[in-house]
Amino acid sequence: MQTTVDEPLSAGSLARRLGVATTTLRTWHQRYGLGPSEHESGRHRRYTPHDIARLTMMAQLTTRGVPAAEAARRARRESAVRAAERPCDDPGSDAEARGLARAARRMDVLGLREAVSRAVAGRGVVRTWHAVAGPAFQHIDRARCPETRKVIARRLLARSLGEVLAAVPRPPAGTPVQVMLVAADDGRDVAALDALAAALAERGIASAHLGAGLDSAVIAAAITRACPAVLVFWSDAPGPATAGIETAAGGTVVVEAGLGRTCPDLADAMAAVTAVVAG
Repeated sequence: MQTTVDEPLSAGSLARRLGVATTTLRTWHQRYGLGPSEHESGRHRRYTPHDIARLTMMAQLTTRGVPAAEAARRARRESAVRAAERPCDDPGSDAEARGLARAARRMDVLGLREAVSRAVAGRGVVRTWHAVAGPAFQHIDRARCPETRKVIARRLLARSLGEVLAAVPRPPAGTPVQVMLVAADDGRDVAALDALAAALAERGIASAHLGAGLDSAVIAAAITRACPAVLVFWSDAPGPATAGIETAAGGTVVVEAGLGRTCPDLADAMAAVTAVVAG
């Protein structure tokens, strides 16, 4: 199910994208409170990105046989978790972000890595990614310094993030792999999945990160071998993301993540994956 989440949708548009009837959306609204939240006088209500994310999760769970009432409960719960991991009302996060940016510009590699480690230990992976690391990159981009210095700072911050995320303890050997991670591009798509793998590990969920550059036949073979509950395909590039993969996935739920996808960022992807795994 592929859903564009950057603008509100009508009931008909959302129903087509989720593969359900408009009467089903109406029922979910009336019985479980999962309805559209945007309304202008004299116009039909429209589904916001937040509404779309909850209903996408609802549709995925009911497709897997989860009773509608339970699916609605999980969709609301994970929506609350996702909201809690956003950077809003996060005291001190901007000061940490500025500190990371300064350390990266000074090429203080050891100080930078220590600061990233401290942020992850104190805030967790998802909140660090949204509230600290992302703003740090923005502070670097806005800094009044030569572009060459910015390039070096961005690279050092990215490398430090990668090292710290890789060091997040993974589940013990023998833990079943429930999530498979695949990226479209070898750059930031892979970096986002590095963060997702670490965030899943914080919750004791084992994942297999296959990186980028794999065609659908290889991905299908990996699914057959591992039988994961979820496959996350991350792509920040425009255009179809999972062509040929959903057909080969069988009973594995395919979650599209990245800009303009069903799950546009790390918190959304984390919420969608944990909702499926919890089932």
